[in-house]
Amino acid sequence: MLALVAAGCGEATTGATTGNAAPVATAPTTAAPTTAAPTTTTTTLVEFDEGVAVEGNALPRFGDAPDPAVGLVAPTVDGISFDGSGVRIEPTGKFTVIMFLAHWCPHCNDEVEALGPYFEATAVPDGVEVLTVSTSANPERPNYPPSEWLSPDTWPLPVLIDNAETAVAAAYGLNAFPFWVVLDPDGVVLGRTAGSLPLVTVEGLFDNLAELAGQS
Repeated sequence: MLALVAAGCGEATTGATTGNAAPVATAPTTAAPTTAAPTTTTTTLVEFDEGVAVEGNALPRFGDAPDPAVGLVAPTVDGISFDGSGVRIEPTGKFTVIMFLAHWCPHCNDEVEALGPYFEATAVPDGVEVLTVSTSANPERPNYPPSEWLSPDTWPLPVLIDNAETAVAAAYGLNAFPFWVVLDPDGVVLGRTAGSLPLVTVEGLFDNLAELAGQS
């Protein structure tokens, strides 16, 4: 199990700055969990404006320990990037790391400044996919627009734009920024954490996932 020590911006609804720490559990070294969502729940399709569609059951809001989302199937998302190209969050047969970022969050800015060069210089391991969700955009807050902040020159990862209702963030149970979600190859939640992560922790996460991918 890999403990991720994080510091982040506060509640998404307020934008207050707080400290946050929570563990993200990667899969056991023997096998990745494949527990599906409870059969008593009903899968629904909800369409949203601004090119975003979310399908599936929303994950519980993050904050409780142990995280009740671990072992649940994450919602799939169909959206677009800043250039209008399509971006999907769905099971791909790879481990998936999703980063939720807000342009006005100072911890998100630190994350992009620290990790942008890392992703530019370091290839994502085989069997692992990394996606970004730009959420909670506000033209009255600093560092707007996010399309310039997360430009390909500084952030060489796929970016999906959340809508004005922050439907994607809500579906994944976000409660603070940055917000990290790790999924197994079947789209099952392995872990979530709220807050920025040191580069050494991110490197350890990818090393761990690369090892798991090689075993699968």
